[in-house]
Amino acid sequence: MNRRDFLQHGTEALAASLALAAWLEALHSSARAATRQERVLVLLELRGGNDGLNTVIPYRDPAYRQARPTIAVAEGPPLERGLILHPALAPLQPVWEARRLAFALGVGWPQPSRSHFKATDQWATGSPQGSGPGWLAAGLDRRGAAGPLVALGPSGSTAVEGGQALALQMAPALLTGGLSTRLNPAQAGRHALLRRMLELEADGRRELIRLRKALRPLPDGVAVPRGELGQQVALALRLIGSGAAPAVIQMAQGGYDTHANQEQRHRRVLTELAGALTSFERGLRRLPGRPRVTLLATSEFGRRLGENASQGTDHGSASVALLMGDGVPHPFLGDYPALNRLDERGDLVAGLTPAALYQQVLTR
Repeated sequence: MNRRDFLQHGTEALAASLALAAWLEALHSSARAATRQERVLVLLELRGGNDGLNTVIPYRDPAYRQARPTIAVAEGPPLERGLILHPALAPLQPVWEARRLAFALGVGWPQPSRSHFKATDQWATGSPQGSGPGWLAAGLDRRGAAGPLVALGPSGSTAVEGGQALALQMAPALLTGGLSTRLNPAQAGRHALLRRMLELEADGRRELIRLRKALRPLPDGVAVPRGELGQQVALALRLIGSGAAPAVIQMAQGGYDTHANQEQRHRRVLTELAGALTSFERGLRRLPGRPRVTLLATSEFGRRLGENASQGTDHGSASVALLMGDGVPHPFLGDYPALNRLDERGDLVAGLTPAALYQQVLTR
């Protein structure tokens, strides 16, 4: 339950258990914490279902070329294991050569939901059921870290919600708008839990103000691309370099639902992604005394092996995830799915679950 829903149903919330009250107390304490982070995890959600087959590409595989007569990619920066990168990701080649870029191969759930909503819930929670706290929130709880977890994406992310540490929405637009903490908990009357929620709302706003005041300019010589993703990257770098970096930063990029005209549409979003990530890496190199930073880019599912009649691809299963930054498991995690061994739905068979991928990221 998020705070907005709780405020709308304050009366029913009075019947909540003592466990909820304990959770609120922990959340209240974490809102006041301002510790210097030793490590920052950055989650970049590629929304829409990125086509992993045309991102990290088995270009020599006859099954790949046969299934995609018009959208198969034949040339790109070489990796290893007979794989290449999409040409739009060529700016990332120096990051790969510096061993600061890696790919998780064949990531997905067994026979995953092809619904964007259900699949997004599964990835956000790290569970096939798609329920429970966000995987980053739960991971932070296990580490005993105080937070906060800061979502920069325009619609936030449930991956950062549901834990004891404070989760905040800090879209770039908030940098110029006013933030008021003039909430009066006394308006809750005798509703104790509703009063606490109003106090937490005020704490959240105070934390946003603290983070905003701590922001530093971008490092000299670092320019970010125009657009929504570039703005998020700029704000993430300013937070990481502020000396008050949050434990978790979330970003998001849309446009990966390429049912039609995939060649042009996929190239466009991957070009934007490459520009944003190279700017992010350049900024990290120029931030003195920064914490360790690991970025993980995921998508809610991959695409089908075969192209459709609209020169696109439909919702599928296993895909690739991208890891970048300090201590990534270069060059690969997992193995590429065999294109000649599909499941009964005709989808790629995943060999690495999101939960296993998350465990690798959280323990590095």
